[in-house]
Amino acid sequence: MKKIALLILAMILITSCNSEEETPERIEIVVPNEPDPAASSFDFSNWKVTVPFDNNNDGSPDEFSPSQINDGGYRNISALDGFMYDDEDGNGIIFYTQFDPNGATTANSSYPRTELRELINPSNSRYNWSLSDGGILKVRMQVLEASDNTGTGSLTKDRFIMAQIHGIIKPSDLARLNLSSDSAPPLLKLQWRDGNLFAYKKTLEDDSLSGDNIITRDSNVWGDISHNFGLVGYDPFDLEIRASTGRLEVIVNGQSHVFQDISLAKWPFDNYFKAGNYIQTTDPAGYSKVKLYSIEVSH
Repeated sequence: MKKIALLILAMILITSCNSEEETPERIEIVVPNEPDPAASSFDFSNWKVTVPFDNNNDGSPDEFSPSQINDGGYRNISALDGFMYDDEDGNGIIFYTQFDPNGATTANSSYPRTELRELINPSNSRYNWSLSDGGILKVRMQVLEASDNTGTGSLTKDRFIMAQIHGIIKPSDLARLNLSSDSAPPLLKLQWRDGNLFAYKKTLEDDSLSGDNIITRDSNVWGDISHNFGLVGYDPFDLEIRASTGRLEVIVNGQSHVFQDISLAKWPFDNYFKAGNYIQTTDPAGYSKVKLYSIEVSH
């Protein structure tokens, strides 16, 4: 019993001594943040985004550069909340647009957009590509919501553009013709109309026109021809656009349609891709919500 008592007393003394020692300084180990898989799956290094508001009061829709939105940077821009944001399922990004009478639209349009714009040179929008350069856009998208059409047209839901090849006047022609704007018509638009996906391609109203006479966005010079890819509804779909000299191939869920005509052969503009949500309404109740699963571009 004495041995046990002595052992207990020794343990108490040791514990007491230890408690009087200074507490060791806490060492904080900093673990680097792991890359976010959802952010890394989107390469926006050659894309800027245009939004339907003008918070900086410069008279134009606000834009956020590739360096701001790439690598998940769009998550850190409070102004993009509710316009460009992660879907809760973690599988894509939502692009939301709603018409606001006090909002902002781009020049030559009365419609709002939350839309990506390709930038070959991230710091200079004057650098673009020609049909001879060629370009391929691949996207997977989905319409989540669309407002009811309250206009006089026959559509049940409001329509909106989900992808484009947009024209832009070449810098050399801009200087040569002494033009104040490089605005040109969109060569190709993919528009959602009551669940159907239509491709609209610009074509000359008069095939005999050429040269400087067609360097214009005048609707009397450039009209539209279209192709209906049929119902995509509210399901995800895969879209691929292949542009080359005198030829445009559009593929939707494996279904291909080729535009190939004299108008394409004469197309005088440079081009850039666009993708997102560009609603075609001025109804204050009009809105649309589009999901982008993936985007890839090559030249």
